[in-house]
Amino acid sequence: MSEAVHVEYGASQATIQEQQKLVVHDCPDDVGQELRAAGLVRKEDGRFVKRRPRVRIDTNQDDDSLDVLSARVSDSTVRVTAEDVVGMVQLLPGLSVHVEPKVGWEAAFEMLLTVYDVDRTQSFYGIPLDELTTGDTASSRILGILAINYVAGMRTVRRNGVIRELHIERRQGFEGYGSVDVERTLVDQAGPTQAPTWIETEVDHSNTVNEALLLAGRFLLRMLSREGGHPRMESLLAMVNREVQQLESLGVEASPRDIGRYRSLRVEALPRQRHYYQRALHASRSILSSVLLGAAGGDAKELLVDYALSMNGLFEDYSQRLLEELLEEIKSDVDRLGNLEGVRCRREPALRPFAGNPQAHHKPDHLLEGPQGPITVLDSKYYEEGSNPASESGARSRMFAYAYLTGSDRMAFLCPQLEPVEMPVQQTDGIVEVVSLSSEESFTCERYREKLREYVFGVLAERWPELQVFDALNADRILALEGADEGDLRRVTHLDGPFGINNERTFADQVVDGVTFSPGGPNRGELPNKGRWTRKLIREELTAEDETGNRRYPKNRTTCVPVYDPNGEGEFGSVRLYFLVDDGTTLSVETSDPISLR
Repeated sequence: MSEAVHVEYGASQATIQEQQKLVVHDCPDDVGQELRAAGLVRKEDGRFVKRRPRVRIDTNQDDDSLDVLSARVSDSTVRVTAEDVVGMVQLLPGLSVHVEPKVGWEAAFEMLLTVYDVDRTQSFYGIPLDELTTGDTASSRILGILAINYVAGMRTVRRNGVIRELHIERRQGFEGYGSVDVERTLVDQAGPTQAPTWIETEVDHSNTVNEALLLAGRFLLRMLSREGGHPRMESLLAMVNREVQQLESLGVEASPRDIGRYRSLRVEALPRQRHYYQRALHASRSILSSVLLGAAGGDAKELLVDYALSMNGLFEDYSQRLLEELLEEIKSDVDRLGNLEGVRCRREPALRPFAGNPQAHHKPDHLLEGPQGPITVLDSKYYEEGSNPASESGARSRMFAYAYLTGSDRMAFLCPQLEPVEMPVQQTDGIVEVVSLSSEESFTCERYREKLREYVFGVLAERWPELQVFDALNADRILALEGADEGDLRRVTHLDGPFGINNERTFADQVVDGVTFSPGGPNRGELPNKGRWTRKLIREELTAEDETGNRRYPKNRTTCVPVYDPNGEGEFGSVRLYFLVDDGTTLSVETSDPISLR
């Protein structure tokens, strides 16, 4: 845990990390009133808590909140503790606190964009307006968060219904549209024209709230078009443009002259059933405020809008997205036999321990399962460095409950920065792993993805060992067996196929010939003794014996796939032999050490 940050009362800004403490010295006697004025709520235990709303996409659920900061007053000192929620919040009327993510803003922003690609961002992500006018944070990142908020909010609005007004007019004539007012038409039959009366309905979407959304979208397009920082900025620009065009197609019009009126809008002024406008309206007001601020050249702190980003929720969303992506990649790039066709990763599946009692349920964060049942249970834990979730009674008990209810003996905690560890569960076949970067490594999304891929592939290969062979043929490695190509891998376990080892000498010759005829492989004449030493080493592997003197790889139960790595050991690369041994009930894969070509 990092040491506390100390500032004097009167400072305008303080920067701390998640879970870090902040101490404000020399505060006045009425500092408690100032805390309440900044939006902190006093609890029964004497703490002051800063909370920000978490808006759910499912409008049928009640809103809950995120604890951002908690503070205690002691004499002339305010002691503040940050939670796992990052952002810029006001602690005192003159002091804003910037809570930094422990994984870094670049990683947090990458997670946010990745999660948003599948539209699963459920937590409330606000906007730090003051950073739009200072150099503390890259403007492209802040604009990206603005765009994500705006588009996500607009999608919620369109899904639930755009506010509109209906104008109904009646008109007599023989030509019209809409519906005929039968009663009025019959009453008017005595008139001179005897024409029907039409009910014409005009739908008007151009009201103050929709105008505010449109104007904010236009301003956001201008800001995004000037930025080229993040590689996905063009995608964000296109998404914002689509939302703007949707509003314009509804006939919404907006004028910059009314920007002050738009900025004063509050979601509380809308009917309660229209509160799904909250996210879009908040983002729009923030955009319009920043535009007004930039034009006026005023003080950023005067228009500070709190924002809060739940890193715990974001990390869970991001892990789910990666699990789905990695599973699809393994299916498409590695699974040559279609074994993974029914495998999927479910998000927060409801596990109900009691029949007829839907209220009692458990929800693990992620469940990897196949047609024959669960493969592994995973829980995302955005823990601080040095904290092992397996040592925490609550987290451990919940994980064991998940394993019991699913029947899975493989479990994993997904963490950003702990020590990776594998913990066998005594008296069972269960294994609990902490999947994480080492605490000595700085967190990046790419490194976390590699660790997660390693785990996911490992648990899948336990069920389907042949995946190890297919995975070895990726990354520029080559199937090195004369007379066989990758299409033959569908018969990788067939003893009568090209990978059978009935004759060790012939098989060794085929391996060396496969290497020399492969793209990038050496010519036979380039190898010392034309590869005779390599053939000898391959035959020794094929005929190896176990500690009892029996053949390690019996011919009637074993196939072998040789894989050539041009960048492996030695001047000409190396070959590794993958033995698939079927004992009648299970298939196992054993791998030789690299054999240098010589």
